[in-house]
Amino acid sequence: MHPFYGPSERLLRGADARGAGLVSMAAYLGFWAVALVIANRELDARFPRGGGHSGAAEDRSRVILRERFASGEIDQAQYRAMRRVLAEKP
Repeated sequence: MHPFYGPSERLLRGADARGAGLVSMAAYLGFWAVALVIANRELDARFPRGGGHSGAAEDRSRVILRERFASGEIDQAQYRAMRRVLAEKP
């Protein structure tokens, strides 16, 4: 027997509580379905799949390259050559 049958019978003053029990079970399952979808989205946002930390390292390398170009350490030809190297997939 589902745990919501007892409170439903008291709420309905002794009437048949099967319908209310089924509704409460559906609400229970709906709650957990929504909760799991939200948890999955949060986990995907915080811990992206595939590639691990290589994406973060690649982004950092491009930031450093842009900073070096902006500060005048490297010229435009060197910047473009290095950017092509970073864009290549190993």
